[in-house]
Amino acid sequence: MSTARALTNQLGPLATGEKRLIALESLQWCAVNAVYFLGLIGAATYELGGDAFLVAAITLVRNLCNSLANAAAGPVIDRVGPRKTALITLVAMLVMSVFMGIVPPSVPTLMFAAVMMGLGGGSINTCTRTYPVYLAQGRARLARLNGLMVFYSNIAYAAGPIAGGVLAGLFPTRVVFLFMAVCLVGAIAVTWGCRETVTPPREENSKLKDDKLGVVSGVIEGARITMRTHDLRLIFVSGFLGFFAFGAFDSLESLFYRDVLVVDVVWMGVLSAVSGVGMAIGSYIFTKIPERKIDVPLLLATLAFVGIGSMIYVGTNILAVAIVGQFINGLAWGFMEPTQAILVQERTPMTHLGRVMGFVRLGLNSAGVIPLAIAPFLAATFGVQGVLFGASCIIAAVGISTYAVRRMSEHRAEEERVAQ
Repeated sequence: MSTARALTNQLGPLATGEKRLIALESLQWCAVNAVYFLGLIGAATYELGGDAFLVAAITLVRNLCNSLANAAAGPVIDRVGPRKTALITLVAMLVMSVFMGIVPPSVPTLMFAAVMMGLGGGSINTCTRTYPVYLAQGRARLARLNGLMVFYSNIAYAAGPIAGGVLAGLFPTRVVFLFMAVCLVGAIAVTWGCRETVTPPREENSKLKDDKLGVVSGVIEGARITMRTHDLRLIFVSGFLGFFAFGAFDSLESLFYRDVLVVDVVWMGVLSAVSGVGMAIGSYIFTKIPERKIDVPLLLATLAFVGIGSMIYVGTNILAVAIVGQFINGLAWGFMEPTQAILVQERTPMTHLGRVMGFVRLGLNSAGVIPLAIAPFLAATFGVQGVLFGASCIIAAVGISTYAVRRMSEHRAEEERVAQ
């Protein structure tokens, strides 16, 4: 909380819209994180006794829908703004959560929930990563808003699984969906009054409204802008390669808890909460660093530390070591999330931010689709733990190698500038 006060003294108090956006991000992460680990993956693994193929199928469907929604939300945001897009998304997710909280879990209902959570999660994440530029101007205010969003939402990220774990220990697992519904009602209430105060330039905005902007053309435009801008291209490519390995975690992580750590479903919520605490602390530290340090090398370095934390997390069958690894992993994520958001926001014209952010998120989330399809087969040969550790090594290697290449290219550019 001292971080929030220090930043307030420096930049003035948060505007009402900024406070509402922080609340929106926190409530939706609290809801989604509780349900994903316990109501979706936990129910498939423990209540239905599912194997790696069932878990992979559910997470594959969710990730595909998440990727599609990331891309589809971008053009919609550029046309009608993040507020209306977020409200429609939250209402749809609320209807799903009430339904899932009433009916007993089965393969068809969990697949339905996976589709809706994927579509809703992809859309709302593109909204919240685009929203800051509609509420604040200037690097200092954007850095503060993005940092505080991650700080408070990661407290909620930790609280959600804890609350879900308590509910799952006392009631049928599907009750966590009703917990999600309560959080979403709150999210709708704060979003309703979170009106945009900054708008795109009039001429470009008018042109955008006149264009017949569709989802496919919007994705293509987002891809074109991303790939022709050096830093955006590096953010996309390094993120894609790093997140490629996370697909193995989506399909095998719950089995790692059950078969390697040999703990029950409640520990899925506990270790997720540990990661959330690490992320909150990481984002707290992020708000303290000088603005000039928020750059692409910082993003690449944090990706490397995510890989190292993941290696510790899955490297043994000792619960205490897994807790330490999850904390390190979360600490790095607390830096990576706001850094990525600010870099994309600063390097993209506001009139195109939804499409570019949607394309970047599409790349990150779709990267895990292929591993979802092959991870169960690899696990049958190398074991669940072996596949997860190998995936962690890939993440670390991508972060370290791209960081080194970036630093060498910057050093050469500096030498050439001095020589001239």
